[in-house]
Amino acid sequence: MTGTLVALKLRLFRNGPHNERAFSLVTGLVLAALVIAGSTLASRVIHEGWIAVALTVWGGMWVFGPLAQPRHDPSVISREWLRGYPLRSWRLARALSWTELLGVGPLITLVSLSSLVVLAAPGGPAAVAIAVGAVVAQLYLLIWAGKTVAALAAWLLQTRAGMTMAATQTAIMLALSFAGWVPIAAWLLPRLGEGDPALVTPTLGHLPAPVIDVLAALPTGWGYGAALAARDGAGLGAAMLPLAALLAAGALLQLGWIALTARALRRPSRRAAPRRPAIPGRALPLPFTTPQVSAVVSRELATWLRDPARGVELRSAWLTPLLMALIIALTGWSWALPLAGPAAAVFGAMVAINTYALDGTALWQLLTTPGALRADVRGRMAAWALLFGVPSIVLAAALWAATGSPLGAAAVGGAIAAAATACAVAPLLALLMPAVGTDARDRIYPGQQAGDPTGGQMTIFPVVLLAAVLPGVIGAVSGGSGWVTALSAILLAGAVLYATPVLTVRRLHQHGAGLLDAMASRDAAVVRSSAHKAER
Repeated sequence: MTGTLVALKLRLFRNGPHNERAFSLVTGLVLAALVIAGSTLASRVIHEGWIAVALTVWGGMWVFGPLAQPRHDPSVISREWLRGYPLRSWRLARALSWTELLGVGPLITLVSLSSLVVLAAPGGPAAVAIAVGAVVAQLYLLIWAGKTVAALAAWLLQTRAGMTMAATQTAIMLALSFAGWVPIAAWLLPRLGEGDPALVTPTLGHLPAPVIDVLAALPTGWGYGAALAARDGAGLGAAMLPLAALLAAGALLQLGWIALTARALRRPSRRAAPRRPAIPGRALPLPFTTPQVSAVVSRELATWLRDPARGVELRSAWLTPLLMALIIALTGWSWALPLAGPAAAVFGAMVAINTYALDGTALWQLLTTPGALRADVRGRMAAWALLFGVPSIVLAAALWAATGSPLGAAAVGGAIAAAATACAVAPLLALLMPAVGTDARDRIYPGQQAGDPTGGQMTIFPVVLLAAVLPGVIGAVSGGSGWVTALSAILLAGAVLYATPVLTVRRLHQHGAGLLDAMASRDAAVVRSSAHKAER
C-alpha cells in the first residue's frame, strides 16, 4: 500500500500544477545555497554560530509555516479522498505517512542541512559520517514537527477557539513578515524620521556563547551540536546522543500524526448544521441607501461573523496591522506608526478577494431575482467599508494625532485612497479570479478546502498598495502640501468608487451563470471557458 501511495504522489507531482512549486523550489534552493556558503566561510569570515541561527530559523519555518495558511490542507494526497475505503484507518494512515516525506520542502531542507557536513569536514571521514547521520535525523524531526503541527491546527480549526488561535498565529506570521525588518532598519537608520539618513555600519561579530548554547540545546540545533561534537573529537557519546534524541522525537511526532490522521479517516463526513435558527433578520438602516442594499449589508456583516472561512480572515486582517503597529512602537520609528492605517486597508482587501466563491451556489438567488445584482455589489462594498475601510482611516488619523508624525497627512490620504480602491476592486476581482472550493452549505470549519485565493491576493495587493502610496507621492511632488495630498486622495477615491462597481455589475450579468456552474462543479476552469465562449 505504501508503494502505491508513493507512486500516486509522484504522479500528482508530475501531472499537477508546477508554477508555485517551481517558484518555491528555486527560492528555497537559493536560500539553502546561502546557508551552505556561510558554512564554508565559517571561522574565516563569519562565526560558525550564525549557522546555528540560520538552521534554527529554518526549523522554525517548518513548525510555524503551516500556521500561516490555516485554511489549506498541506497534504498533496487529501484525507478526504481515502475516507470510506474498506481498510483499517491506522494501517492507511501509517502507509500515508511515508508519502509526507516527499515534497519540495524536504528537498530544500536537505540541501540546507548539508551545511552540517561542511562544518564537520575538517574532523575527517568519521566526523563526516556522523554529520550525514545528523542531517538525516534532523530532517526527519523537522518534517514530522511541521506535519504534526499542521494536523493539530486542522483539528483545532473545527472549534471557535481554534479559529481565533489560527487567526492569531496567521496575524503574527504576517506581522513579522511585513514589519519584522523595522527593528533592523531602525537600528541601521536610527534618525531617519528626523531627516538624517546616516547609516550605522553593522558588524557580524562573534555571537555570545550563551546564545549559541541555547540554540544548540533546542531540537532544531541537536544536529548542529552532533556535527560540531564529531568534528572537535568530543567523544562518540556526545555525538550520538543528539542523533538518538532526534530519531526518538521524530518517531513520536510521526506516531502523533498517524493517530490524528487515523482519527480523521474514521470520522464520517458531516453536513453543516447552523447553531442558530434561520429566522428572517432586519435590514441595517443606513443613510443614502435603498432597503435592498441595507439588507445585503446586514447579510454580509452576519456572514463575516459566522462563516468559519471568513471568520479566520476577519480576525487575522485586523490583528495583523495592530501587531505591526506594536512592533514599530517598540523601536525608535514612532513616526511610521500612522502607516498602519493604510496597511489595515491593504490586508482588508486581501481577505475580501474571494467572497463570491465562499458564498458558493447561493449565487443562484441573486441571478434569479430582478435588480438584485446591483444591490448585492453595492451592499458588499458598504459592508467592507464598515468592517475595514472606515476603521483603517480612523486608525491612521488616531495614530497621526498620537505621534505627530510628519507622514500623518500622507498616511490618512493613503488610507482613504486604499480603502476606496479595496472597497471597489475586491468584488470585481472576486468575479474575475474566483477560487472555488467546498460549497458554503457543506463547509463546517476553515480547515476544509474553501479555495486558494493566493492569485487574487497577489493581484489586489499591488493595486491597493499603489493607491495608498499615490496621494503621498503627489503631495511630495507638489511641495509637501497636505491639502494636495487630501484632494488627490478624495479624487482618486471618488473615481474608483464611481467607475468600478459598474464593471462589477456588468460582469455579474454576463458571466454570473458560468460562475454558478463553477460553484456547482467546484471547478474554476468552467468560469474561464464560459468567458471565452461569451467573447466569441
